Amino acid sequence: MTVRRDLIGLGLVAALLFVPWLGARDLWNPNEPLYGQAVAEMAASGEWLVPTVNGAPFDEKPILYFWLALGFSLLLGGVSEASLRAPSVAAGWSAVLLVYLLVQPYAGCRRARIAGLVLGSTFIVFWSARQVQMDLLLTTCVLAAVLFASRVMDHGLNPSVGWSCAGAAVGAGFLAKGPVGLICPALVVLATVIATRRLSALHLRGLPWAVATFLLVAGPWYMILWYRGETTFLTELLYRQNFVRFVNPWDHQRPWWYFLKYFWIDMAPWSFFLPLAWALRPADARERRLVGLAWTWIFVLVFFFSLSASKRSPYILPVAPAVALLVAGFADRWLAGTAGRWRSMLSATLHALFGVLFLAAGFLLVSGSSPVEPPAGLERPAQWLGATCLAGGLAVLVALFAFRGRRIVAAVALFVTVGVVYLVASAAVFPAANPYKSHRALAQSIRAHVAPDQPLRGFHEWDWRASYSYYLGRPVPNLDSPERLREYWSRSERVFLIVEEGRLETVRVTLGPLVPLTSRAVGSNKAYLFSNR
Repeated sequence: MTVRRDLIGLGLVAALLFVPWLGARDLWNPNEPLYGQAVAEMAASGEWLVPTVNGAPFDEKPILYFWLALGFSLLLGGVSEASLRAPSVAAGWSAVLLVYLLVQPYAGCRRARIAGLVLGSTFIVFWSARQVQMDLLLTTCVLAAVLFASRVMDHGLNPSVGWSCAGAAVGAGFLAKGPVGLICPALVVLATVIATRRLSALHLRGLPWAVATFLLVAGPWYMILWYRGETTFLTELLYRQNFVRFVNPWDHQRPWWYFLKYFWIDMAPWSFFLPLAWALRPADARERRLVGLAWTWIFVLVFFFSLSASKRSPYILPVAPAVALLVAGFADRWLAGTAGRWRSMLSATLHALFGVLFLAAGFLLVSGSSPVEPPAGLERPAQWLGATCLAGGLAVLVALFAFRGRRIVAAVALFVTVGVVYLVASAAVFPAANPYKSHRALAQSIRAHVAPDQPLRGFHEWDWRASYSYYLGRPVPNLDSPERLREYWSRSERVFLIVEEGRLETVRVTLGPLVPLTSRAVGSNKAYLFSNR
């Protein structure tokens, strides 16, 4: 009964964090409009096997997220910002419940509840649950696979049942993000049993069930593509986008220590409590296994992704559940008064520090004295966010010092402050930033010049790199060479061309000193519209 009540409560909290104002923000450049256009074209064409963007195969990501987004678009009345982000919401919501189910048999309901709350309010989880992206879906699949593996290894679940479920989760991860969906849970589980010298806990006789369900879930789509002769698509998807990107990337090249910095930022605010869980003596053998699993989980995945030459902060999102369960272990002890004197003092110091930081940020935003001046249109939302930070910082400090004997008050104050700041940002700040991150305004300007039946092309490095297509409501085919550009530009009819700033010098050879009809900056990039007549 307690578990069911906890799951219902966590589900409501997760929904409150992830769902409100889900569609208030536009699809932001660069990736959200690409994925959104892929779903829009699949919905329009009825093609559910090969996603396309601007009519060209979009072979960067596997199919699962697009299928889920199409399903939600049917439920929600069409393709929209909300329906496109719904799979991420579902993944984040599921992850909160799954981390509870992972922790509960090891360390009890209270620690499991805290782990769920920590995971849902971790910055990168909250932000990813409101984005059109595949990393949180991958994280949920990895978490589910580790959960079922742990039930086999430590809780006596029938190996055929447990490994079948784990294999299905890995298969879903493979459909969500490719080989990394298999590599991540395999590394976590294998490293754990090797580190603890418990290879027999795997119950290897059940592994064929994992292989069978993995192939049953992941195999059909890949096999159908191979049967249809989509070998170029599969080579790009599986080989170039994974193995080549890992060792010799064409973008996102970062130093080896990149994740050692962004780990603390992306897992904030709870990452700063993580050191307090180090060397915390487990209460019993079950908790010792949970702690060992969590630390191994973090170390092995951060190490693996650090080996890659291509790095982006969302790549280490699959470690977020491990961070949550370790922080929950410390928080459980701290709330019970058994964490030890120095840990308790450091925890109180961190609460006070966050309270002061919220107060300082709130003062800077409300007073308008921030060293970074908000762009036009963001001044009022920034003040609302500042007022929220002021109130939250004050609440944390009052709870910490006025209720010294009741640590739960300070913990709740910090959690609620974090959650409310997230929601105010979602309701006010993010939508106000649309002019700087969205191509909607550019699309509106282009539609004012270009009729739906008039030819419109782009000049890009990649066929499907055209983030403005989604808000234009039409594909923008790519001219991928100067020869094709000259042929297009010399037509007798009036034609239009979209050029991004980085390619402007190249097209000037053909266009000459022609003045653009309109232009618009989005982020650090700028796009121009030209016409030959």
